[in-house]
Amino acid sequence: MWPFRRNRPEEVEFDDLMETARRPKKKRRRRRLDLWLVSVAVAAFAAGALVAPAAVGVSAVGNSVLDMWQTLPTDLPVDRPLAQRTVLLDKDGKEFARFYSENRVDVELDQVSEAFKKTLVSTEDARFYEHGGVDPLGITRALFHNITSTDVQGASTLTQQLVQNILVNHARNAEEDKVAVGDTYNAKIREMKYAVALEKQLPKDEILLRYMNAVYFGNRAYGVEAAARYYFSTSASELNYEQSALLVGLLKAPTAFDPFTHPEAATERRNTVLEVLESRGVLSADQAQAARKAPLGVKRGSEPSGCGGSKYPFYCEAVREEILSNPAFGKTAKIREQRFNLGGLTLTTALDRKAANAAQKAVEKALGNGNRGALGTAVVQPGTGHVVAIAQNREWGKGKGKTQVVYVRNAFQVGSAMKPIVLATALTQGIRTSTKFRADGPYRSKKLDNPKGGYINYDNVDYGVINARQAVRASVNIYFIKLIERVGVINAAKMANKLGITSIDPDKLSGREGSLALGAYEVTPLQMASAYAAFMSNGTVCKPVMVIKAVSTDTKKKLPVPDPDCHRAIKPAVADTVANVLQEPFNPRGTLGPRIELAGNREAGAKTGTTNDFAANWIVGGTPQLTAAVWLGDPRGGAQHPLTKLTAYGKTYEDLTGSEVAAPVWKETMDGALKGEKKLELPEARRSLTK
Repeated sequence: MWPFRRNRPEEVEFDDLMETARRPKKKRRRRRLDLWLVSVAVAAFAAGALVAPAAVGVSAVGNSVLDMWQTLPTDLPVDRPLAQRTVLLDKDGKEFARFYSENRVDVELDQVSEAFKKTLVSTEDARFYEHGGVDPLGITRALFHNITSTDVQGASTLTQQLVQNILVNHARNAEEDKVAVGDTYNAKIREMKYAVALEKQLPKDEILLRYMNAVYFGNRAYGVEAAARYYFSTSASELNYEQSALLVGLLKAPTAFDPFTHPEAATERRNTVLEVLESRGVLSADQAQAARKAPLGVKRGSEPSGCGGSKYPFYCEAVREEILSNPAFGKTAKIREQRFNLGGLTLTTALDRKAANAAQKAVEKALGNGNRGALGTAVVQPGTGHVVAIAQNREWGKGKGKTQVVYVRNAFQVGSAMKPIVLATALTQGIRTSTKFRADGPYRSKKLDNPKGGYINYDNVDYGVINARQAVRASVNIYFIKLIERVGVINAAKMANKLGITSIDPDKLSGREGSLALGAYEVTPLQMASAYAAFMSNGTVCKPVMVIKAVSTDTKKKLPVPDPDCHRAIKPAVADTVANVLQEPFNPRGTLGPRIELAGNREAGAKTGTTNDFAANWIVGGTPQLTAAVWLGDPRGGAQHPLTKLTAYGKTYEDLTGSEVAAPVWKETMDGALKGEKKLELPEARRSLTK
């Protein structure tokens, strides 16, 4: 046994050891032994366990190793964080989803049981608190064992293993990649150099803690806390010796000793660790024997990752897309992706479970999850931009009847739901709601492009001379064609932009596109809900956002989040008047009628939409507290698969309009979301814009 003792340097003669090393006949084996022994001497000296290697005269091999040792780097990237989990919270601070590439939950040293710490050190590195990063005794013992035996014995200290783990995650070049793998002599020497340097940089307990938080236990569980939760549904602070022995045993081969798939091998490995604890005096013979007889006691914990494990998968996916697309989370797409994969974030979102549950219940009640028709609902809080709910009647996933597409973030033709935006344009120009046009069809415009046969009203109904309130009440096409003639197509498109609709580009229009007033252009339900929210908040427009607070899980430091950029986009008089006019569809002679009125006579404003040839149905509207947009269509394509025949609420509908299915979904969503909330009246129409 070598007399290696920390802080007690003494000269050592290698002659006997070198003579032993020269006995093998093959020169390659002898040179490997020479190299290892000198490397150990160099590393041990640097760790404070030997005198200068110059005092040990060995060979030219030793000099080359010493020269190489002195030139090796020591700047291990210890400050770079390991991948963590990102946790999503609802507005009340309750978790509803998590993401991780590595399931890891960092803990402090006092949050890990003494049983686990003693089991780990006793089994993996019994001299951990004695060596300086490299253990010459352990390396020498393993070296001669491997020369004389068919099985291989390792000798890496916990510090060396931590070095490997850091470089696996943060290797900066090809050499560090090789060190992380650690399967060559040069790589092992570099690993030793890093380990020695790390011991001088960090205290022992910090090295132990970092190791326990970093190491892999199988089944995507990284670190002792995640492992405790996954294998035993407990925490690291509660681990006993039997549980600790199983977890430490997994470190040797996580797959081979997986207790869920290989219980016999896992039991044998656990018992081997318990024997080590007995031999080192950590456990008495009786304690070890009782522990070996104990069942494995594994209890798989649920640690789902991604949106599939969430109760609100489509809201979760919308959050993920926001993280990957919004500059608040990084200037470039690459930076945002790296941040997302690295994790370590606790994100508070605007998700309101009451609203989300009501929306989901409504879409499933209408169509179920297997219907060819799809419903997408977005609920937004006026004045803040907070997206409080997203729902759709599909199961999350891949395969028949499932999807991972968030419908409310996709653009569709909006039909007559665009008409209030044309009205807002007119009011901005001083055109009053009392303005009248003859609304009989067909109508051929001299300023606009005309469809074949001219513009007509739904069902070819003639309305005579009517004003804006009457036109909104019955959704009269020709009135709004004449109105957009007067205000200008480009101006209407610019109004849509002011209200946060980005999919209609005024610069790409000729000014003759009268179909804009009838919703021939595509808009996302999320942006439609946000546009109508401006009418309910005195003209305040906000970008829709889901993440409203971000905190670093480790440091608790607040991080930037998307800015809703709330600002007054249109005059309050214009917004208030549109909101007031939007009550007209609930009139007994309106497109919605009193049957869609909100519970308790709560005031609301809304507008339905039906696109050409029944490709899609819409309703958008709300109150000063919430607005919601509901889209109904066939995700395979509305033109190819129109809503001419669809089963909903247990019966068959033909030539569906927005009032028949989408509207009841909107009502049930709003009723559920606003249940128990104070009733607020809609703004009064401004006299200057009505008379």
